[in-house]
Amino acid sequence: MSSSVTLVIFEGGRIESELEELMRQVRKAIVIDQIVKAQAGGFEQIIVVTSYKDLAEAAARFAVQVDYQPQVTEEFHFGEQLLKIITQRKIAKALYMGGAAAPLISAQELRYIRTLLENHNHVVTANNYFSADLVGFAPASALAAASLPRIDNTLPQLLVGEANLKFIPLQRSLGLHFDLDTPADLLVLANHPGVGPHTKQAIIEADPDLKQCRAIKQVMQDYQADLVVYGRVNSSLFQLLDQVTHCRIRLYSEERGLKALGRDMRGEARSLLGEMITAYGYERFFNFLSQICRGAVIDSRILFAHWQWDLTQTDRFYSDLGMIDRITHPGLREFTAAAHGASIPVMLGGHSLVTGGLWALLDASYIERQNAAPV
Repeated sequence: MSSSVTLVIFEGGRIESELEELMRQVRKAIVIDQIVKAQAGGFEQIIVVTSYKDLAEAAARFAVQVDYQPQVTEEFHFGEQLLKIITQRKIAKALYMGGAAAPLISAQELRYIRTLLENHNHVVTANNYFSADLVGFAPASALAAASLPRIDNTLPQLLVGEANLKFIPLQRSLGLHFDLDTPADLLVLANHPGVGPHTKQAIIEADPDLKQCRAIKQVMQDYQADLVVYGRVNSSLFQLLDQVTHCRIRLYSEERGLKALGRDMRGEARSLLGEMITAYGYERFFNFLSQICRGAVIDSRILFAHWQWDLTQTDRFYSDLGMIDRITHPGLREFTAAAHGASIPVMLGGHSLVTGGLWALLDASYIERQNAAPV
């Protein structure tokens, strides 16, 4: 059996608004940059699986294999599609990546993962064991021995628990732990000098308003300030924030595993902060927040799950950017107005914002200081 590793990138989905199309264009550019970095990292076989015709055409120009699947009406099932690709293409060892996973990953990191998989068998590695969107495993055929997951987050756990693969953790790095999931992540990415050339051009064309994001970055460097961080934050990130930021961090972490464990889908999410906001009311809560900090970064998806709001992705995205007049859900519109109308900068987003997003802002600030320092 060949020891070569095949990179499989999935990127697709329904687009239902102008804002989602903007995000899609940036994600498409990320995929192209990932192809270039993977080729520099020694990947000889790359497969792009996409429902977007323009991405299929763009990827084909980089001498990769393209599996173009026009959008269908039935729900996409990640595990079934990945196994189909592995079986049809006779893939020996696989590295799977979501289309917007790890936009700051380096060619060197991709080379390391490829080498790790080439030199080992009966193993799985991932950027996050409990919520992955970058997963390498050998042999690729092991996927057939596991329950096929609907989404990619739980793939490492299933390969360990059901396919008996040994988990090899990857080093913690910004490149492996920041993803583009929401418009808030796009704002963060726009602040970082390490984006690839295709992604950089797509961000320039998107022309996002970076005011709130830059204000949060300034708070992080203010010795007199407090920054509230709320969301699914692990202890490792808190340690990094505590060591590297100049400000004081007020961390409130809850509902880790919300999506991977399916708690959101089953209506089981319970949030202490969500109960407080309900009791206070939106405006009173954000007024109080402004009394204890000079900025806040909030994983709003926990709150939405706690309140059991049935929201469209479009409404969530509009909330992240403070586009209040376009939000159709009354409660979300009122919550967003209070957050973006606060006297302090408040960034709303998802899990990636309060994990890799904060890390990326720290890294961007460090690079800026280094570049500004006299030689």
